[in-house]
Amino acid sequence: MKPILLILILVTLVVPPQPLPAVAPENDPAREAALTGEMIEDAGIRFDDEGLRLGRERAARVAAEAEAAGDVRLARDAHYLIALSAWAQLYTGNNDAATLARIAEQGVRHADRAAALDESFADAFALGGADRAGMLMFGARSPEIRTAMIERIQRSVKIDPASPPAAFFSALARSINPAGPAAPAGIQAYADLVQRLETRLSGGPARPGFWDVQARAWFAIVRLQTETPDVAAIRPDVTRLVAMRPDSALARELAFRVEPRAWAPAAALEGLAWRTLGNDPAGDGTNPAWPDLRSLELARSAAGNGDRVWFRLTFEQGLPPSFGVNLVVDRDGDPRGDAKWWGGGSHFRYDRLVTAWVVREGDGYFGLTGVTDANGGTTQRLMKLSKDVLLRLGEDRRSVVVGVPASALELVGGARIVGAGGTNLMWNDNLTAEGGEGIEIPSQ
Repeated sequence: MKPILLILILVTLVVPPQPLPAVAPENDPAREAALTGEMIEDAGIRFDDEGLRLGRERAARVAAEAEAAGDVRLARDAHYLIALSAWAQLYTGNNDAATLARIAEQGVRHADRAAALDESFADAFALGGADRAGMLMFGARSPEIRTAMIERIQRSVKIDPASPPAAFFSALARSINPAGPAAPAGIQAYADLVQRLETRLSGGPARPGFWDVQARAWFAIVRLQTETPDVAAIRPDVTRLVAMRPDSALARELAFRVEPRAWAPAAALEGLAWRTLGNDPAGDGTNPAWPDLRSLELARSAAGNGDRVWFRLTFEQGLPPSFGVNLVVDRDGDPRGDAKWWGGGSHFRYDRLVTAWVVREGDGYFGLTGVTDANGGTTQRLMKLSKDVLLRLGEDRRSVVVGVPASALELVGGARIVGAGGTNLMWNDNLTAEGGEGIEIPSQ
């Protein structure tokens, strides 16, 4: 598995896009900027790429007109909105790495311009750091960019620690733990930010905005970032977030992630003819205490029993209460345009990724399950194509069966696969062909 830094999971509940704000009169640039800001925030909350693109264009016009008129405050705000729109679009899961690198660079330029216009504007410095993080993630990996990223976020906190974006990115940085579980200091920082924002909303009729949603969502995410999350305490917060902004894609993803689910019934596996795809030596994982994958098998549903492809992953020891598996698939045998699998220094590239990072609860489980493509995997939109993934734990607890809709995998001739296992937080072990090229999936 992988430390979940920016987990954004697609849920198939569709909320119709909200109408765009009306265009303000040409003689009211401040009103135009306010409506543009609302447009961008709403599009970011919905993961609406087109709305974010149109919002950037609209904000660019406001910025240019304000600069020409010498309205420094208005120009500053418009440049900031472009940077915000860029950061929001980095995580919609609908763009390739080259596009995201270009968008991140655009965001950096406008964040820096907003900061240059007002060196006391903490929000601009925070977005300047965040958009540089996007540049680092999607190709521009230089020490200078990394240094500037850190400096900008740190400076934003020094300028105004109460700034929502400054506090948000500071909390994110403090929560990151390469060993897996979110750091307590980061969790507390998100709790403090949520409390401050709650106080602001309780003081009047303000509609929850982009940072209200981000703070509450990430307060839930970092608390889930543990092997044994207190899901009973998290569920009410997620329910309230969905009620506050039902159009939030991130809130709906979290709602699916925390809901209790049942294992697939034994009847779903009746009549399956299993074929071994590959075996893996014992003891070759990165951590001997974590699940060690030994074999990967394939079966296909019999006629009339649903159109699914089934995989059975068997481990050396019984699985712990929290565990994770991935099925990393090159569906057409062509690695061009695919994403690089992150497990164990592998060079395998995929265009379908099946994920099940779960925690057992009673007679069932909860957690992150789904199917995504290369663009979704790059940005951790792990349920982008489907959340309809069935799981059944073996009677001996050493195996787990994963049922995936064939329509989500879209396998064709030459498809190849890598199996992976670990904890619900961290990758531990790959199962692949010699040379790491992936195991060919039989067509029938």
